[in-house]
Amino acid sequence: MFKIFSATALLMSLFFSAQSVAVTSSEIYDDLLRLQNNTTVMYLAAHPDDENTRIISWLTHEKHVDAVYLSLTRGDGGQNLIGTEKGELLGLLRTQELLEARKVDKGRQWFTRALDFGYSKTATETLKFWDKQKILGDVVWAIRKNKPEIIITRFDPNSNGETHGHHTASALLAMEAFDLAGDPTAFPEQLKSVKVWKPKRLFYNTSWWFYGSKENFDKADKSDLYSINVGTYYKTLGTSNNEISSKSRSKHACQGFGMALERGSDIEYLKFLKGDKPKSNDIFEGIKLSSESGTLKTQMDKTVSEFNYSNPQLSLNNLLQVYDLLKKNNADDLKLKQVKDLILKTQGIYFEWTTPKGFGTLNQEITTQLEIANRSNANINISISGSTDKEILANESFKATEKLKIDDPKLSNPYWLQETPKNNLYVVNNPEEIGQPEILNPIKKSITINFGSTKIDYDIPLKQKTVNPSIGERYEPFYTVPAFVANFDQENFIFSNQPKQIAVEVESFVANSSAKVSLKASKDWKISAPQTIDFKEIGEKKKVVFTVETISKNANSNLSAIIESNGKIDNQSLNVVDYPHIDRQIWLRNAQAKVQNLDLKIPNVKIAYLKGSGDEIPSSLRAIGLQVDELDLKNWNPSLLKNYDVLILGIRIYNTQPEMALINKDLWKFVENGGLVINQYNVNRGLLTEEIAPFQLKLGPNRISEEDAKMKFLVPNSPVFNTLNKIYEDDFKNWVQERGLYFADSYDQNLIPLLEGNDTGESPQKGILLAGKYGKGTYVYTGLSFFRELPAGVPGAYKLFMNILALK
Repeated sequence: MFKIFSATALLMSLFFSAQSVAVTSSEIYDDLLRLQNNTTVMYLAAHPDDENTRIISWLTHEKHVDAVYLSLTRGDGGQNLIGTEKGELLGLLRTQELLEARKVDKGRQWFTRALDFGYSKTATETLKFWDKQKILGDVVWAIRKNKPEIIITRFDPNSNGETHGHHTASALLAMEAFDLAGDPTAFPEQLKSVKVWKPKRLFYNTSWWFYGSKENFDKADKSDLYSINVGTYYKTLGTSNNEISSKSRSKHACQGFGMALERGSDIEYLKFLKGDKPKSNDIFEGIKLSSESGTLKTQMDKTVSEFNYSNPQLSLNNLLQVYDLLKKNNADDLKLKQVKDLILKTQGIYFEWTTPKGFGTLNQEITTQLEIANRSNANINISISGSTDKEILANESFKATEKLKIDDPKLSNPYWLQETPKNNLYVVNNPEEIGQPEILNPIKKSITINFGSTKIDYDIPLKQKTVNPSIGERYEPFYTVPAFVANFDQENFIFSNQPKQIAVEVESFVANSSAKVSLKASKDWKISAPQTIDFKEIGEKKKVVFTVETISKNANSNLSAIIESNGKIDNQSLNVVDYPHIDRQIWLRNAQAKVQNLDLKIPNVKIAYLKGSGDEIPSSLRAIGLQVDELDLKNWNPSLLKNYDVLILGIRIYNTQPEMALINKDLWKFVENGGLVINQYNVNRGLLTEEIAPFQLKLGPNRISEEDAKMKFLVPNSPVFNTLNKIYEDDFKNWVQERGLYFADSYDQNLIPLLEGNDTGESPQKGILLAGKYGKGTYVYTGLSFFRELPAGVPGAYKLFMNILALK
């Protein structure tokens, strides 16, 4: 159903996550200070990339407290600047970008079950979509679980209708949860696992952006605001807080947030909202950063004070005593993990368990290699999965190759994607799992290191290790998958009363295997007979082509792929999100596509496509029989356009492709000579050139977020509504997520507005779909979200797009 997405540019190899990262004494000492403190601050907002990494990094590096970012959503409803992932796959990508950001700024990551359903203009609408009570419960759960002394919201609770509804909703939920988390009558079912917790104070992190401009903010009265200088330079680390936070921010690659490193003084402002108001500018006034006392506190302080920069290994005995005391005090897993990691870092002990394979299946035998390196100055004794003790000499390593038979039938899959979301919430059946960024259940090997009287257990996850001569080694998660998977090359197939050849790519994870592949649909569809295919190698892929035809007008159905082998049936697709700056992610879901028969008239045109930030329009058009050639901007030749009737510009092309400023004159010449240019939406901010049309055209931030908003035909007799397909009001039914975005604000009189619409309670907008003659040809700008509607198979969107293509 989905393609496997893979970024191949070697220039991005700098983002590869290494399994073994050099750790300096200064970084170890920084970790020790965080271990010493026992205070948590929660930063709370709506989406991935909403968090203020400057404050999170300041909390973890300057105050050395635990900072957790609670994002209500995983960002499924956003746009994607680096690929074509949408929906759940985009949520997977953005989740991992957040985790990479937290690795840099040393914070932690949490979520609620809220599904990002796209732009919302009010918190009122947002909380209706989400089921406010359930998401409020998730926020209360997160507070009780993480026990923050301070909560900081990114958005103003008094901004309903002034910003994204998700944003305001996050602040409103924080306001309520702040009080309810300490109330035993609120969400009492949670108290089986956690205790009530009352945070001390709640702030809102304001900035110039909320005042309209930096000039307005400079003039504003800040006497009631608390200020934090987050531009601290950390001498021991040799870097500043802003440099750390800039690197963290840049991990949000799919949102285009790569940025230059910032340095120097930088003030962040907090507005007090609730709780115990500090009398001084210190937001931690009256809060003990370390709540530990007695022997444990004494030992932690001793461990920090006696740390030896030139020989961190001398910290071993102190750390072992801290570990023993934490175990005795039934400390939480977070503290135990911190001290266990510090023991490895200070002693230079490294281990990995790897295989060259990225995927495996039940009962498959794979080759693995275990490596344990002892880079300390003392011998260590270890036991592997309960085996007899083994001694590894100082500065020596142990390596062993062994066969592993996969015996756990559980498949790898994101826990929140196990079931179809309901009412804009992810389904999570185990309440204990709510909030976790991910739950990794990898194949693991247990290692016990014997440090005298203290034995410490470590679990080593099995990982894929590959080595590329041009970029070096790379580590990825190892995933357990079905014996066979099947992927359609698109999500929706549109028929026009004619049979289609539909291909399914089947991949086998069993060597020397055979499988029978069939497609199933409703009784309104006729499908050619099942086919049997053979595989020799693991990972081998073969395409199977079926003839599918409708036997009923306006029929629609799910088309399912079924794979039978040795009496077992597999029916899942393997969807992979693979970019160099994140760990590779997979999603196993039902191997299905949608098929629908439309009375769709298709123009006879030759189409060229220039890619913007990435969308699936070309494949959607090819799916109905149109030929679409994607041209290369890097090797631009204007003479190529002579071969085409229509040129479609991909979404956000003027935000992402600098070459457009250089070739615009060629595009306008193409129109002038009789061609048709269709310019899809661009964001009004960050245009790389203002010349996005052959005449005056200015974009605005306006959008229609209600997918069922009523649309008015401004020029009913326009060919756009009549040729080739008659467009009716019903053709705007069943659109997904939105009508459109970033409509035109002002435009030349030659551009004719064809549609008018608005969200509830707002003024009508006319810059939705514009068409105008230029020379012998036609130029079209549209903010309609065809990039969502066509891949989703929305019939009316296809009809309308065909008519726009027919303007040639």
